[in-house]
Amino acid sequence: MRAGVLTFLVRETRGALGRAAFLVVCVAIGVAAVVTVASLSEAVRSEMRGRSRELLGADLAIEARRPLPDELDAALLQLAPDARRTDVREMASMVALSNDQAKPKGLAALVPRSRLAELKVIQGQFPLHGNLLLEPAGTLSKYLTDETIVCAPELLQTLGAKLGDSLNIGGQPFRIAATVLEEPDRLEFSLALGPRVFMSQAGLERTALLGVGNRVKYRTLLALPGNPERIELDRLEDKLEAEIPGGNELRISTHFDSQRGVQRGLERLTSYLGLVALLSLVLGGIGVAQVVRAWLGARTRDVAVWRSLGLTPGEILRLFLLHVLLLAALGSALGVALGGAAPWLAGLVAPDLFANGMQHAWPATAVWRGLGLGLGVAFLFALPALTAVWRVPPALVLRADAVPLNPPRSVQVLSLILLGAGLFVSALWQAGDVEVAGGFLGGLGAVGVLLWLGAKGLLALVARVPRWKLPPSLTHSLASLARPGAGTIGAVVSLGLGTLVVTTISLVEAELAARLDEALPSNAPSVFMVDIQPDQWPGVEAELDAVQATSIDSLPVIMARLAAIDGVPVSELLERPRDGGQRLSRWRLTREQRLTWFDTLPESNRLVEGTLWSDPAPNEISLEENFASEIGATIGTALTFDVQGLPLDFVVTSLRSIEWESFAINFFLSVEPGSLEGAPGMRLAAARVAPEQEATLQDHVVAAYPNVTMLRVRPILEKVGALMERLAMAVRFLGGFAIVAGLFILAGTVTAANLRRAREVALWKTLGLTRGGIARLFVTEFLVIGALAGSLGACGAYGFSWVFVEYVLNFDSAPSLAIVATGIAVSTALAVAAGLAASARALTTPPARVLRSE
Repeated sequence: MRAGVLTFLVRETRGALGRAAFLVVCVAIGVAAVVTVASLSEAVRSEMRGRSRELLGADLAIEARRPLPDELDAALLQLAPDARRTDVREMASMVALSNDQAKPKGLAALVPRSRLAELKVIQGQFPLHGNLLLEPAGTLSKYLTDETIVCAPELLQTLGAKLGDSLNIGGQPFRIAATVLEEPDRLEFSLALGPRVFMSQAGLERTALLGVGNRVKYRTLLALPGNPERIELDRLEDKLEAEIPGGNELRISTHFDSQRGVQRGLERLTSYLGLVALLSLVLGGIGVAQVVRAWLGARTRDVAVWRSLGLTPGEILRLFLLHVLLLAALGSALGVALGGAAPWLAGLVAPDLFANGMQHAWPATAVWRGLGLGLGVAFLFALPALTAVWRVPPALVLRADAVPLNPPRSVQVLSLILLGAGLFVSALWQAGDVEVAGGFLGGLGAVGVLLWLGAKGLLALVARVPRWKLPPSLTHSLASLARPGAGTIGAVVSLGLGTLVVTTISLVEAELAARLDEALPSNAPSVFMVDIQPDQWPGVEAELDAVQATSIDSLPVIMARLAAIDGVPVSELLERPRDGGQRLSRWRLTREQRLTWFDTLPESNRLVEGTLWSDPAPNEISLEENFASEIGATIGTALTFDVQGLPLDFVVTSLRSIEWESFAINFFLSVEPGSLEGAPGMRLAAARVAPEQEATLQDHVVAAYPNVTMLRVRPILEKVGALMERLAMAVRFLGGFAIVAGLFILAGTVTAANLRRAREVALWKTLGLTRGGIARLFVTEFLVIGALAGSLGACGAYGFSWVFVEYVLNFDSAPSLAIVATGIAVSTALAVAAGLAASARALTTPPARVLRSE
């Protein structure tokens, strides 16, 4: 029996090498897409993880406003024994030129001799990831001793100092050994009280800064071996909170949380990659189904013979299914090889996409996933097509007009259930989200039903068209659509689904790439100014105008602490579990909050619930939606703030989403204008300044307003910009790969659906039609099928991509109608071109040879 099965498989393959090769190619392209997406995704995400690590300077940070508990050492030794560790203390301190320092001359003589600075005390290596650029070049360990410091250049400009000068900090002199040109995590304004000064732990112990009353932020930075995934870091974070007494009072964050813009870009990329892989798989499955359907159509009489010899439909189905799976295994292996080489090819096409050879990453999980999904998708899409063996009666051997039998309804239903369940499992495996998988399957099913109804409607319309009023060529073309065995419904469904896949990928790729291009706006601020007193703002604004700064933005800031929520003190809320057992965020509840106000909603903010400043009675407050979730607040929640000893009540009337990647000045909390009138505070300002004007601006601001700290963040912006550019490049590469592969399979499916044309063409030639006349009949027929399938598939793609863009990517925009129109045109053209290509051999074969073989 085994020898007989093997002989059957060899003969079937040898007798239909073209179809077998196309099935292998369909599976190979689908698997190549899966492996390419997985390997490129891993390579790109590894690169992005490396970049976000550089921006934080570590993998994980633990911080608090009090000394970190002693139990932290034991917990880290147990949970992360191989991690590298650096301890950091940050505090504010006055810095002054030493008394024996030479008095500066000229414009510098106007500058003050003392300044409030942000002191950063390092114990260990810093940063653990990324680079700290110093002038002269070197490392902190080289320049920091118990008598030396490293300063931000703006501090030297503020004080009129230079390298080698001495500064008095905490009652002790320190020599300036180097200046900091670039450092990680400089977009954090939690302290931001002045220019930064780096000092060693030994240097701190010489000072009097460790006394009672100093406000210190304690941080421990960790770097884990390798390139840990987010889930690994999140698990470590949860264990640390559980192991350390009072761990929920600490703020523990990973580098994934350090930059919201970067993280959102990664999440969008991951969602897009999952969509590409899923749709590429479906496209390959459609190709498999078309090949199997055409294969069975060509082997109808052979199936009738086998049934006459006693083989049951189930046995014949298993023979063909085994054949399909063997070819699918070959295609999967080929696809794995192609997909594994894709990152290397991408590195050749776009050398700037990866760094440090990461394009050679080829995760083993991608290989097994590709092999498993290749075989699974081939099985799922071949099974419904193979149920056609029940429609071949044994009597067909003797009677050409034998009536086909319907497959058992249980077989039809079971095959469709298996197809749906298999697609859902595949979607869940790829996307990792039940809702996304369910939405994908539901959307695909809805479009499939729409295409089926459209094809049935076309046939009904053709049957009612008064053909005597139409030209003969059109009459014959319409009749061909409705002829028995024409396969019009299958052609419309498969072509429409293929159009859906390719057009959806094109729409999402265009939208995501455009958003990544815009992720770092061209007018993003390059300088931030902190601690501007209200009466100083007109003068600071004049200085900005003098250097022709653009995108100037400024908002007031009032510091306050959250005292109660709905009348319940924060101290009680900290011990209360939320619904589901999760506690409220201690960090959000206990940290000092920044309140601002604005009359109109900033461009980087969007209302997601409620209305802005609509209730005249209470003091209103608007919360960022994630912040509101972390403190358990909703519309109508009453919040009480302690504003410098004075309790003030507010009611939440709106929730906002914020585009943090815009780099504009944004706040979690915004109160109604006028509700904090007279409260002491300061202003923050941001502006875009030409690189050559930044030093001039800083000199003038320091001379006129010594309390104002100007932060130059251009190096950070350049890093984030390069990161976003790589994301966009990766998206374009993957989208282009999927689209080209999709068009190839789409053309092949149309070709596979129109291979049985020889006898039809021979009869028409016998009746006197020329090749040109027959070709025109085919063009009209394929044009109708292509236009209908393309229109329904492209419109379905528009709805599919709109839902994905709106609810998965959270973009507030509609997909491109131009791409939809292009999808319809390309689908129609492909149907005509592929149909003619499939019929070319039939058109050139003499009719006598075809009829003699019948």
